[in-house]
Amino acid sequence: MVIRWLLVPVSAAAIIGICVVAARGAITLVDQRCPPESRVGGACVEPWHTTAVEVTIYTAFVVAALALVIVPSLVAPRLKRAVAMVMLLAGLGIPGTMYYFTSWAELLAPLAVAALAGAIALWWVWRRGASNES
Repeated sequence: MVIRWLLVPVSAAAIIGICVVAARGAITLVDQRCPPESRVGGACVEPWHTTAVEVTIYTAFVVAALALVIVPSLVAPRLKRAVAMVMLLAGLGIPGTMYYFTSWAELLAPLAVAALAGAIALWWVWRRGASNES
């Protein structure tokens, strides 16, 4: 049982790491699809490029928020709902803290997407029932 509790933060860190690496790899693939003649100062100016990068970023936020709530609650031996709530708050704390310290309005949309996906994941964990709370 102790090992499973130790694996809760490990699973959360692994999820964040996997999502960052996967998103970075997807953005690299998107960048490689840009023809050399459409690059200005190293940046792609194709109209589809910005949309593709944003879709990749938002997808990574959704997957990370869902997994960050669900996976640790599945790993935890008990108190699965509490673990899910703590992971949701921790997951929202990352973009929330970034927005708080920078006031970049661009961070509000990813924060909202992460909050919605995290709420859906929390609902799923909560719906699984109290039978998992023992």
